[in-house]
Amino acid sequence: KSQSELILLSVNTFVKDAADPNPLVRALAIRTMGCIRVERIIEYLCEPLQKTLRDEDPYVRKTAAMCVAKLYDIQPELVIDRGFV
Repeated sequence: KSQSELILLSVNTFVKDAADPNPLVRALAIRTMGCIRVERIIEYLCEPLQKTLRDEDPYVRKTAAMCVAKLYDIQPELVIDRGFV
């Protein structure tokens, strides 16, 4: 939390990785973004999370579902408003 500016800069890389052709890379990107508990990045997480929840790979979908639970812990209103649950 003390280096939120640095985290903000690295989030762009994770967003790009969430669209990678390799399902393992997509899952790891979403998992990493879900573990970063900084409220400033939550808006950046929503679009890749919506895409990975509908991913063709079951591991990516499972990882995205776990990320929804972590996101709910931070901002339950956002999760409900975006239709994640």
